[in-house]
Amino acid sequence: MVEETKENPPSQQKDSEKEKPVPAVVPLVRPPAPVPPRPAVAGQAPSVQQRPAAPPRPPAPAPPPSAQPPKSTSRRTFIKALVAVSAVLSIVPFVPWGDFLLSSVSTTGAYKRQQVVLDLNTPSNKNANGPAAGKAVNVNDLAGFPPNTSWLVTYPSSGDLTIDSQNPDTFQKFGLIRLPNGTSKTAADFVAFSKVCVHLWCSPNYDPQQSSNPNFETYQCPCHGSIYELPDGKAVEGPASLQAFPTNAIPMLTLTADPNGDLYIEPPVFDVEHNGVIGYGRDYASYDSYILPVAQGKLKP
Repeated sequence: MVEETKENPPSQQKDSEKEKPVPAVVPLVRPPAPVPPRPAVAGQAPSVQQRPAAPPRPPAPAPPPSAQPPKSTSRRTFIKALVAVSAVLSIVPFVPWGDFLLSSVSTTGAYKRQQVVLDLNTPSNKNANGPAAGKAVNVNDLAGFPPNTSWLVTYPSSGDLTIDSQNPDTFQKFGLIRLPNGTSKTAADFVAFSKVCVHLWCSPNYDPQQSSNPNFETYQCPCHGSIYELPDGKAVEGPASLQAFPTNAIPMLTLTADPNGDLYIEPPVFDVEHNGVIGYGRDYASYDSYILPVAQGKLKP
């Protein structure tokens, strides 16, 4: 007897497969994303989470003691400056700067031996040379160039007397003076002082005076009263006399005379030990040590 094999029909197999439990799918759970801090609203204080504690700042270093001058010193300096400016401004309206101040600070041109010829009279020099204007000076002519008289001379010359006479640069102008006792008919009878005061560059003039000491006539500055004595040019009164050596004597030229008596200007040495520095000053002792010996022929220029 053949044994029949019992097999479940396909329908039953499908049913049995359907009855098997299907494993549950566990969804992946992500951690919540961090919430960014809210931006601060104007007028509203930030939350505690938005204000991390800042590290304490170190104290600012104290300024050194010398970084700022004392207030009293600054005040004193300001007051001094104010007084100085006020003093300068106070004299501006009363000083004829256009007549006395210079158009240049140093003498220009070539320094060479030059015969002394007086400037022509022009409106600018106000007849300074009188009847001797335009003449060559001769030491033997006491009538034409008398003692105790002064004239205007230009050095260095341009070579044209008219141009020289009209030259407004007082750094190139000199006051030629025949000394009150200048009758020896030599170059030593004369001195030639710069027309630039060593104080504030005004233009001094010779002021002949009757004096018991004939050598103590004066060369005076009209602006501030500085007075220079003859013949060495040392300042004896006024602000120029208060200036430190060697700024207290006026520069001057070196003069000589040829055998005919014609007066000449020797090439100057513009330093304080010889002819001086125009506008600055000169060692007044250079008159006795250099200028006078050259005029007497005892020393070569």
